[in-house]
This record gives sequence, C-alpha cells and structure tokens, in this order.
Amino acid sequence: MNNKRFVLSMVVALFLLSCGSRELSEVKNISAQPETYPTKSILHFMYGEIYRSTGNFPYANLEYKRALEYDTSATILAAIAESYLRMGKIQPARDYFEKALQIDPEDAAAQDRIADIYIRESRFEKAIPVLQRLLEKDPGNTGLLRKLAESYRRNGDHEASLEVLDRIIALRPEIPWSYIYAAEIMFESGNAAGAAQYLETVIPMVPPNDDLYELWVRSLYEKEEHEKIPEVLKAWIETGTEGTGPHLMYADLQFRSGNADSARKVLAMIGDRWREDARIPYLQGIGAMLEEEQDSVFFYFERAADLPDAGDKLYYDYALWFWEQGELASAEYIADRAMERFGPEARWLHMKALIERQKGDLEASGDLLLRLLKEDPENRAAREDLANIYIESGKRDAADSLYRDLLNETPEDPAILNNYAFSLARMDRDLKKAMDLVDKALEQRKNAAYCDTKAWILYRQGKYRRALRWVNRALRYPDTGSEIYFHKGRILQVTGRDDSAREAFRQALLLDPGNRLAKQALEEMK
Repeated sequence: MNNKRFVLSMVVALFLLSCGSRELSEVKNISAQPETYPTKSILHFMYGEIYRSTGNFPYANLEYKRALEYDTSATILAAIAESYLRMGKIQPARDYFEKALQIDPEDAAAQDRIADIYIRESRFEKAIPVLQRLLEKDPGNTGLLRKLAESYRRNGDHEASLEVLDRIIALRPEIPWSYIYAAEIMFESGNAAGAAQYLETVIPMVPPNDDLYELWVRSLYEKEEHEKIPEVLKAWIETGTEGTGPHLMYADLQFRSGNADSARKVLAMIGDRWREDARIPYLQGIGAMLEEEQDSVFFYFERAADLPDAGDKLYYDYALWFWEQGELASAEYIADRAMERFGPEARWLHMKALIERQKGDLEASGDLLLRLLKEDPENRAAREDLANIYIESGKRDAADSLYRDLLNETPEDPAILNNYAFSLARMDRDLKKAMDLVDKALEQRKNAAYCDTKAWILYRQGKYRRALRWVNRALRYPDTGSEIYFHKGRILQVTGRDDSAREAFRQALLLDPGNRLAKQALEEMK
C-alpha cells in the first residue's frame, strides 16, 4: 500500500511541474497562461496515468480528457496523443501532438513523436523542419540524423540526404547502415559510379551479402574501373555464395581477357549445376570454341538449348561460330532450332539465306531473303544481299533496280555508294557510273573495301597498272579480306605475272579456305 502511495505522489509531483491552466476551446490559438494546478485535473490525470500504465488506453484517454475540462497543458495533450498512438490511431495522435506543441513548442519528446508520425504518413516536408530543430539542440544524435536522411531521400532531395549520411559516417564510421543507404541513393539518383566508395567500405563490415556485391560490381562497371571487377567477383565467389551469378560473370570476363584457364576453373565449381542456368553450358561451350573442339561445342549447345532459359544469344553465337568454321550444316541446324523456338525472325532467315548462298544454292538463298522482306520490306541489309544474289544469278536488271532504290533512299551513304559501284563492276556494266559512285564514297571514307572496289572497276576498264596500285593500297588496311587477294591475283594474272598471281590466290585461300573462286583460279593455272 505504501508503494502505491509513493507512485501516486510521484505522478502528482510530475504533473504539478508540467501543467499550466487553460480551457481546450480555441486550441489552435493556445497561448501560455498562469499555472493554477486545479486539484480535479490532477486527479483525473493521475487516474489516466494508472490506466495507461496497465495498457488500458481508451480508459486512460477518458480520464485525460476529463482532466482537460479543468486544465489545459502540453503534458495532458501529449499524454492523450501517446495513448492514441499506442492504439494505432495515427490521425488523432498527430492532432493532439500538434496541439501540445502549440503550448510548448520546445517539447523535444512531442517533436520526436510528431516527426515519426509525419514520416509514417509520408509527409516528409513537415518532418524535415521538426528534425532540424531537434538536431540544433542535439547535433550528434545519429538516430535523428538517420530520420532526417530518410526524410530527405523520400522527399526527393538526394543531395541533402547524402550530406546527412556523410555526417553520420563521420560521427559513427562503424555503422554499416549509413554506407548502404548512401549507395542506394547513388543508384537511385543515377550516379551508380558514386556508390562504389561506400560499398567498398561497408562490405567487409557486414556478413557476406549477394545484393551488396552485385551493387558493387554494377557500380564499378559504371565507374569504368573494369580492372577491379574480376577481383571483386573473385572475392564474392570466395564468400561461398550459393548463387551462380558471380561465377558466370567472372568466367565471361576471363574468357574475354584471354584467361581461359581461370574461366574454366570457376566454371568447374558450378559445372554440376548446369540445369539451373543455361549460361553455364553456354560458357563451357565458349571454352571449347577456344580449343576448336567442335564435338564439345556442339555437345554444350545441345545441353544449353534444352534448358528453358536458353536465350537467342546462345543460338546466334554458336551458329556464327560453326559458320565461321565452315561447318555449314551445323550452323544451319542451329538456325533452324532457333526458328523453332523464337519463330522465323529476320536474323535467322538472313543467316540461313547467307549459308545457302555459301553452299551455292542461290535460288534457296533468294527465296529466304524474299520471305524475310515480305515481313520486313525495309530491311536494307537483306535488300542488298538479295541484289548480290541477283548479280550472281545473272538477274542484272533486278539487282540494278534494288541498288538504285537503296541509293535513292540514302544518296550520301558511303557503304551503299561503294556496294552499288562494286555490283556494277561485277556485272561489267556502266563502269563510268560505278567509278563516280566509288570516288564519292572514297571522299567520305577510305578503307580496304572501297579501294578494292576502285581497283576492280579499273580492272574491268582494262587499266591494269592503276588497278594493281589500288589493290595494293587496299591491302595496306587491317580489314583486308580473302576477296581482295583474289582480285590481286586476277590483276596479276592478266598482266602475265603468274607466279605472283598464284601466291595471291594462295593467300586468299589462307584467309578463307572456302573461297571457291580462288581455289578454281589455282586449279586453272596448273
């Protein structure tokens, strides 16, 4: 019994220290009044405190409101607000905290509570000035700084939020949250590169976290610190992560850098999980490509292609590799598999058309290109390839018509100017026009193909010495191809320099063993 009396006496004492007299009417314009400490107000407030201490918040507020009938004070208003808050009634809690602050604007507890409510209601523009006032009195309070940083961020002021976070980091550098939050803001504001410094600091401070490592790698890409990415990926892998992502990224980078052994070692760590991700057998096949192990490459293609997440890149890269190896049947098989999976898209029809052309089936190649153009009539590359098929098929008027349409659409395009000129040279027609076209292309750009075109026009015109000079000029460029050596061989052959011609034809076959014209020319010279 004595203990209860002591508690009650303490409640009364606290109330006497904080209460001021005023009626609750006109509460929006509350001003300070002389304190009178009415006894009935004290009694009801005391009962309210007892109810609140037992968790009976509705009864507590009944007593607090009775106390307001005799006296109005910030303490009573804040007590009502706190009870509403405990009951989850946010709006009345906010209203009463605001009323309490009208009487006592410096009440730190009420300010802290109202700031939390504003944040909860996403009224960050109201929370920010309240938090700033609290921090004026307690500038080192990291809890308040954290709320302010969050409010600035949610209000769209990323720069101000980062300034606050840097203050927290300076005060408490051992707190990981500040670094993580700052990194997230960097990504959110479009400055992913700026996140790297925060992530590099925080990752050693926390348990292994895949999300943070992924953000770090992304930020390093944005920062263009490519040399550091493999190091980070390796550290990520060494955490024992269950994901395959870092292994795949690391292996891909190592293959691109020429470190095939390092890539294979990492892939071996997840090789038995190939069913989880088609990129695992895809990259294993890339390793086999580097060793030119065709059977292994095909094995890994089949393994990856049967998985549901196999993408079109798998089909394109593998078909292209087999095509470049001269394995046309395998390349065409993969293109057919791609069309079964993704439909007859332009790229697959185009690839099959070019494979058919290389196989010598010009009719099939032309049919595929016409099928492509029926669905995509503006496809310039397909129209140009179809024109070349027409040239090889002897349909010169159809070829000329296609090139004229292309040139009319883009009269200054150097590639079209050159290709039209070369097509005229191949057809041995309108050579003056062809020369005008290639000269116009050469005014814009000089490369092996354009110089070779001019050489071939001169060859057709019978100007062999000038033709030889231009073909030799073409061979100085790094993009020299098998066809240019074939042209040089023909020019040398017509001038009677057979030994040099044979050497040029051999060089053409060295660059492209499938060059039928060069092979035929050598056989004719035996």
